[in-house]
Amino acid sequence: MSKLPLFPLGLVAFPDEKLNLHIFEPRYKQLVMECHAENKTFGIPPVLESKPIPIGTEMRILDISHIYPDGKMDIKSVGVGKFYLNAFHAKADDKLYPEGEVDMIQDVGATDIVIQSRVIGLIEQLYTIMKMDIPVPTVSNDFKIYTIAHKIGLNMEQEIQLLKIHSETARLEYVENHLVDFIPVVLEMENLRKRIQMNGHFKNVIPPDIKL
Repeated sequence: MSKLPLFPLGLVAFPDEKLNLHIFEPRYKQLVMECHAENKTFGIPPVLESKPIPIGTEMRILDISHIYPDGKMDIKSVGVGKFYLNAFHAKADDKLYPEGEVDMIQDVGATDIVIQSRVIGLIEQLYTIMKMDIPVPTVSNDFKIYTIAHKIGLNMEQEIQLLKIHSETARLEYVENHLVDFIPVVLEMENLRKRIQMNGHFKNVIPPDIKL
């Protein structure tokens, strides 16, 4: 078990995800400056109902993009791993920012190309239905579902559940089940939108042949 500076947020960060943050609170400005100067990582545990959940993503600062005159800053970071949060301390010793006692998680990154291909096909179907101008990932041993997890219709609780899965193949299975359930709902909503848009327009319809 080790100690890790923490930046609790009301969102889920994923390993391999690049995350830009605007830092304005003094405690997190201190965290960023120390982690950047000492090449240390920090953790983002998602917050639900005002409490950090006991799992999170280890982040590394890539760059401090901009420092404003009042000390606020924009940073670029990337997820590099996951951790279990065993204990949360609102303030680290002699620091302003929170700290956690954590165990790092060993993830199983090997993928299943067959399942991955099905998932990518479903993602392409979803984007087509929603007319989303987002690049569809290609099937590859290097592709990780975490890199697109925010763009497949998961709510926060589902994203947390995905974060808790420590095998890429199991994550693909979870996302496949989600998309199989989610796409028909999106399709119905899209059909409803089209029907609403047609209301009031001249319609070219063929009357039914009614037999008396």
